[in-house]
Amino acid sequence: MISFKKQMFSLFLILGLFVVVLVSVFVNTTMHREFQKYVASNVEYIARNVADKIMVNYHGDLAIMNLVEADILNELRTGKCAISILDRNKDKVIGVGKEELIEELYVAHKDEYPVTLEVLHNLEYVETDIPILSMQTSEIVAFVRTGYFPSLLLSMDEVGFQDKINSSIVLIALGTISCSTLFALYLTTLFSKPIYGIVETALELSKGNYKVRYNRHSNIKEVETLRQSMNNLAQQLEEEDNVRKKLISDVSHEIRTPLHILQSNLEAMIDGIYPTDEEQMQALHKEVVRFSNLLSNLDKLKGIEESRVELSLIPVGLNQELQEVFNTFKIRALSKQLDFTLNMKKSEQVVVNLDVDAFKQIMTNLLSNAFKFTEAGAISIKTEVKGKLVTIEIKDTGIGINREDQKYMFDRMYRGDKSREQYEGSGIGLTIVKKLIVQLNGEIKVRSREGHGTTMLIQLPIYHNSERLKLKFPNA
Repeated sequence: MISFKKQMFSLFLILGLFVVVLVSVFVNTTMHREFQKYVASNVEYIARNVADKIMVNYHGDLAIMNLVEADILNELRTGKCAISILDRNKDKVIGVGKEELIEELYVAHKDEYPVTLEVLHNLEYVETDIPILSMQTSEIVAFVRTGYFPSLLLSMDEVGFQDKINSSIVLIALGTISCSTLFALYLTTLFSKPIYGIVETALELSKGNYKVRYNRHSNIKEVETLRQSMNNLAQQLEEEDNVRKKLISDVSHEIRTPLHILQSNLEAMIDGIYPTDEEQMQALHKEVVRFSNLLSNLDKLKGIEESRVELSLIPVGLNQELQEVFNTFKIRALSKQLDFTLNMKKSEQVVVNLDVDAFKQIMTNLLSNAFKFTEAGAISIKTEVKGKLVTIEIKDTGIGINREDQKYMFDRMYRGDKSREQYEGSGIGLTIVKKLIVQLNGEIKVRSREGHGTTMLIQLPIYHNSERLKLKFPNA
C-alpha cells in the first residue's frame, strides 16, 4: 500500500507535468497555425505588390511585365516563393515556377536544408493566382501566380522564434514543477502529519493505552473533527475501562466477603472453635443467601441486555399512579422521621402511556435510593408540565453524589465512592430504571451535589393517542 503522503505528492507532480505539457502543446499548435496564416498573407502581399505595379503601368502592352522581373528574381533568390506572370489565358509570359524554386532552394540553401531533390519535389507546394485588372476597362489582362513550399517558409521564419518560445516553456515547466513540488510537500505535510498522529493514537488505543490523546490542533475542519472524535473515543474508552476495573473490583469484593466468612466459620467449626449449633448455621445460611443474591443480580444484568419481555402501554392518569407509590412509602418515612411530601397540582389532568408495573418499579427504585441515602431532612415528589412533556421530580436531602460518579451512576454494577459502599445494594437498580424509562420513550436526568442531596428528574411524553402500544423492555 502507498502512503497518503506519497500519493498526494505524486498526484501534484503529475498534475504539474500535465499542465506544462498541455500549455506547451497549446502554445506550439497556436503558434504554428498563426505562422501559417502569416506566411500565406505575406506571399499574397508580395503577389499583390507585383500585380499593383503592373496595373499602374499597364497601357495595353504586356511588355510592361519586364518591369517586375527584378522583383521576381529577388523573391526567387531569397527562396521565399516563385512568381510568374500569366496572360489572360493563363499562359506564362515571364517568371519562374516550381522547378526553378526547387533548384534555387537546393543550390543556395543546401546547408540549411540537407535534403535531396526528390524530397523537395514531394513537399507540399501551394500556388495562388491573383488577377490583374486594367485601370481603364477593369478587365482581367493578366494573372500573377505565386507558388511556395509552406513547410520551408515556416522553417525559415518560425524555427528561431519557436525555439525561443520552447526555451521559455522549459523554464516555465521547471518553475511550475518546482512550485508544485514545494506546494505538494506543504499540503501533504499539512494533511498527513495530523493524520499520522491520529493513526498512532488509534494504534495506542488498540494496545490498551486509553490515556493517550492527540493534542495537536489542525486548521482543517475535517481533520480537526477527526482529531476530536478520536480523543472523545479515547476518553470514553478510558472511562469504560475505569468502570470495568471498578466493576471487577466490586464484584470480587462482593463474592470474596461471603466466601471468606463461610470459609472462616467452617474452619472454626472443624477445629472445634465454634460450636456447630443453629445460630452458627443461620449465620452461614445468611452468607449463602447473600452470595445467591449477587448471582441473581448478575442474571438480571443478562436480562437487561437481552430485552426479551414485552411491555404493554395503556393510557393512565399519572397522579393516580404517583399517589399509590407515595402511599407505599409513607410508613418508611415515618419510621425514619423524614418529611415526605407529594405535589401533583400541575398534573391533575395529565394522562400518559404507561405500563403500570414498570412505572411502579421505576418509582420504587428511585424512592428506595432516596430513603436509603437520606438520614434526616425531607424527600419530595413534584410534577411539572411543559409543552408535551411531564416531569416527575424526586428530591431528597441525603448524602448526594459527587460530580465524577454522576457520569457512571447508570452503568451496570456501579456503586459510586467509598462513602456509599456502606449501604447495601447491587448497583444495578439505576441501570434497570434508565432502560425502562427509555423504553417508555422518556428520559432521566440527575442533579446532585455531594453533601447537599439529589434530585432525579423523569420526563415522559403526555398521552395524545388512544392507540394501545407495545414496546420491549428488560425484565428487571
